[in-house]
Amino acid sequence: MKKILYEQMVPDELIEEKEKNGLAYLPVGSLEWHGPHMGMGVDTFNAYEVSRRAALKTGGVVMPPVFMGTEKRRSPETLRKIGFAGNENIVGMDFPKNKLKSLYWPQDLFEKIMAQYIEMLISADYRLIVMVNGHGADNQVEILEKLAKKYTESTNTTVLYTFALPEGCILPTGHAGLAETAVTRCICPACVELGRLPQKPEKLKNTDFAIVDSETFANGPAEGFTVRYDPRDATAESGDIFINETAAIIIEKVTKTLNYLKNNSAGIKM
Repeated sequence: MKKILYEQMVPDELIEEKEKNGLAYLPVGSLEWHGPHMGMGVDTFNAYEVSRRAALKTGGVVMPPVFMGTEKRRSPETLRKIGFAGNENIVGMDFPKNKLKSLYWPQDLFEKIMAQYIEMLISADYRLIVMVNGHGADNQVEILEKLAKKYTESTNTTVLYTFALPEGCILPTGHAGLAETAVTRCICPACVELGRLPQKPEKLKNTDFAIVDSETFANGPAEGFTVRYDPRDATAESGDIFINETAAIIIEKVTKTLNYLKNNSAGIKM
């Protein structure tokens, strides 16, 4: 099979691949609590696999995944949607009943490190950098989108922001819920231990397990502040479909940008 992982390629292979379209994928995620039933690297595993599948279609190289995420304090409004009183000091998904804290990076340091990654790739003459983000924290998304805009406008390299857990695919999304559990069962079966969750038909309370649907974050709670889309229903087969659908979204965006760059030597300004 064609080599696409940067860390596995010898210099001549990297040079040859770069001369084709100057494309590099940069997957980034977090090391974060994803319920008692999943490994801490879920976000980054997903971003890396989506990047790999996209690169097999578009060409380019996939950089080693960046296990680094940032978060901020939850707003009173969001806490009440989840089932808390609203006055708690909770950062990201580090709920009081969790047995282990996430490894969240300070926001300013996260931004500096990601900027350095981008600048290194620019100095290595990559013409298109595709950040594939697996961690949906609002401040992480804002930082990566800001960096994409900054370097696209100020350099001859185009930087794209993409997300590895989009809405509208086969499974409803959320944190540590149905979609992420299915994706992880596909990518890393050993990283999922559903037996660590209560047996059905017991409902999963948001505050007990730090498993929260995107619908809850956006619109408000389900009955009893419980999980709508149950991770115990996750299958590797549905996770595989979800990853392919996500990769297809990114492939379309990357292909469109590559075609533009091919026909416009001055580059694209997003």
